[in-house]
Amino acid sequence: MIGGVETRALAVLLRPSLAMLLAMLLLIVWTGYLTVTAPDDLRGPYIVLLLCQSFSASTGYAPRARRGHFDQLLAGRSSRIRFALTHAAMSTALGIIVWLAISLLDALSAGGRFPLGLMPRAVAALVYISALAWALSVPFSRYSAGVLWLVSAVALAASGKLMTLRNSYVAASETWVGVWQSAGPVLLFPPLMVAEPSASSSVVIVLVVVVVAAAVAALWAGMAFVVRYSLSLVDAE
Repeated sequence: MIGGVETRALAVLLRPSLAMLLAMLLLIVWTGYLTVTAPDDLRGPYIVLLLCQSFSASTGYAPRARRGHFDQLLAGRSSRIRFALTHAAMSTALGIIVWLAISLLDALSAGGRFPLGLMPRAVAALVYISALAWALSVPFSRYSAGVLWLVSAVALAASGKLMTLRNSYVAASETWVGVWQSAGPVLLFPPLMVAEPSASSSVVIVLVVVVVAAAVAALWAGMAFVVRYSLSLVDAE
C-alpha cells in the first residue's frame, strides 16, 4: 500500500513538463513519418531520444528535498532505498515508454524485423543515459544533467573530438586493448552504440557489459546520495 502511494505521489511531483511531453510526442510523430519515407534507417529518432532522455530523467532531488517536497514520503522511514529506486524509476519512465513506442514503429516499418531499439547495444545506451542523467541530477535541480550532457556533446563536436571518438569505436580490434580504446568513447558519448553498428560484434558484447555496469554504478551512487542526504529545510525557491 505504501509503495502504491509513493509511486502515485512521485508521479505527480516528478511529472514531466508540457515542453518535454510535446518533444516526446513529436519524436513519435517523426518516427511514424520515417517509417513511411525511410524505413531502412531509423537511427535518428533513437539518437535524439537519448538526448531527450538525458533531460527527462534529470529530475533533480536535493533542492526539492531542502524545500520539504518529499517530507511526507520520507517521514518515519528506517531506509530510503525503496524511495530512491522509485524516484529513479519514475524519473526515467517517460523516456523508456517512448523508446518502446519507437521500437514498435521500427518493427512495423519493415514487416516485423527486429527493431534497433531492442538490440542489446541500444538498450545498454538507453539504460546508461537514463541512470547517469538521474544520478548526476540528484544533487542538483531538474535538467541539470541534461544541460551538462548537451554542453559536453557540443564541446566535443566543436573541438573535432566527436569524430575521433567515433573512429576509435568503429576501428576497435577484438583485443582487450581494442575494448579499452572503445569503452571511453561510448561512455562519453553513448549514442555511438546506436549510430555506429560497424564495430566488431565481440567488442560490442563486451562494451554492453561495461556500459550496463557503469549504469549500475551510477544508479548506486545516486541512491547512496538520496539515502544519506540530510540538510536543513529552506523556504526560498
